[in-house]
Amino acid sequence: MVNRRLLFIGALIAIIFGGAIFWLSFVSGAEPPVEVLAAREDIYAGTRINDIPDDVLARIPMSGDELLLSSYLTEPVWLQIQSAGGIVVKDIYQYEAVPLSALASDGNPRAVDIPRLGLTDPDLVVVSLTNVSVPSGIRIGDLVDLVVAVENVQEQAFTIVQPQVVDFLDEPVTDDLGTAPLITPTPTPTPTPTPVPQTYPLAKVIVMNAKVAAVTREASFASGGDSIVLGEITGVDVIIPREAQEFVMMSDTAGALGLSLLSPMVEEDDESGPTLGAEFQDLLDLFDADREELLDSE
Repeated sequence: MVNRRLLFIGALIAIIFGGAIFWLSFVSGAEPPVEVLAAREDIYAGTRINDIPDDVLARIPMSGDELLLSSYLTEPVWLQIQSAGGIVVKDIYQYEAVPLSALASDGNPRAVDIPRLGLTDPDLVVVSLTNVSVPSGIRIGDLVDLVVAVENVQEQAFTIVQPQVVDFLDEPVTDDLGTAPLITPTPTPTPTPTPVPQTYPLAKVIVMNAKVAAVTREASFASGGDSIVLGEITGVDVIIPREAQEFVMMSDTAGALGLSLLSPMVEEDDESGPTLGAEFQDLLDLFDADREELLDSE
């Protein structure tokens, strides 16, 4: 009789604990812990990613808000960052979980939200373009060429102002102070206008193989008000050489700037060299050349 009672009590306890585990796991929505990497010792800003030994990082389980946990370094992301290389941009202290915002690397997934984390080359910058024409299907990470087209320029007439130069005659100065020396004015040269060699409109590729860092779209609520619908593209952030930023910003403001989406087979470091550019006279020359060739072949 006693054994049956103990068996009943044991079964009841098992059911209670099983129900509690089920409730914690499914009903309460509690997420299982996530394994993140923490520093066993201080890691200082300026340390190269590839110089950090694996035994410096400890694997610890953490539970809590899913969005918060996604901001810390995990094993799969660490392997991705190690492969891409990079540098530590702020101090990581002992026993601290490693935040992704402390690592600048092309393999850092936070570079989508924090573009500077992807700028491991000091000669690169991120520029925001708002007057640019882009393909509708453009995405973050795509490679593009930046092409500027100029319809016409407004020519302004100007005059070069030069100081008048005079020559004094080499005559002896007399004691008569009332007699002034004779002066002969030298005529000011008249500037000759230089004709503009270009014929408009013209177009030129000013940056090649630029990487898209962000895409901004119009956002509006759906009819039900419970979801957001993305509309037209209103701006694009691209990574370009620092030396080209002045031309790009000028083109985005004063010209007609467009992005050409490149094939995924194009490498980021592909150096195709400068382009010839195109102007209206080139089109006329091509038109005449093709017509002459076709007429001669008849």
